[in-house]
Amino acid sequence: MKQEQLEKAGLSPNEAKCYLTLLKIGSASANEVSRKSGVHRVSVYDALRGLAEKGLVSQITKANKLLFEAGTPEKIIEIIQAKEEKLAEAKKIVPELLIDFQMAKEKQEIHSFKGLAGVKNILQEMLNSKTEILDFGAEYKIKEYLPYDYPKWDKERIKNKIKMRIVANIKIKPTSIPLTAIKYVPSEFNSSVSTYIFDGKVAMIMWVESPMGILIEHKTVYESYKNYFEYLWKTATE
Repeated sequence: MKQEQLEKAGLSPNEAKCYLTLLKIGSASANEVSRKSGVHRVSVYDALRGLAEKGLVSQITKANKLLFEAGTPEKIIEIIQAKEEKLAEAKKIVPELLIDFQMAKEKQEIHSFKGLAGVKNILQEMLNSKTEILDFGAEYKIKEYLPYDYPKWDKERIKNKIKMRIVANIKIKPTSIPLTAIKYVPSEFNSSVSTYIFDGKVAMIMWVESPMGILIEHKTVYESYKNYFEYLWKTATE
């Protein structure tokens, strides 16, 4: 138990064993510390050197023999405080790292996903949308491929108060979905690709044998698809 706590304070396992041994036996040679602590003779000198650097061990000479003594355990408090100060300093760079992370993320404008697990990632992204979701194409496919997950997703969308506008195939009429406005296009406008426009992003899900999806984060692409959707919305019927 004591050894584990010393390791948490920053001592290596061998340093902790040697320090606890010296606390019990007092002054001792390196060989004696090795024998009593179980630390190999080759490693004991590294451990004692590390303890000396931490101020937890001092050296004395008696009868021309080099001995080691444990320093006061109060020094451990100083070691912990120094460690906490270093951690506090390390925390300060997190905001800068987040900026770097965000910039790198923005550079990667196209993200591809494969399989139903990948498609679920796109759906999860939409649940974070701060804008309404615009949807057209293959509106019935998602229910076929995700019969259990889609109702849960839609329930979560409603809970998050995210509105939707859908341009759907007239085959699915009549349809009523909370927080959703729907218009219809003729049945010949059939597609196996669902397109979602939201929050500065465009997501396309291809409902093929092994579904795949693409998420595009690009202002120009987003505005182009949004304009196209608004055109469809004007021409579609209620």
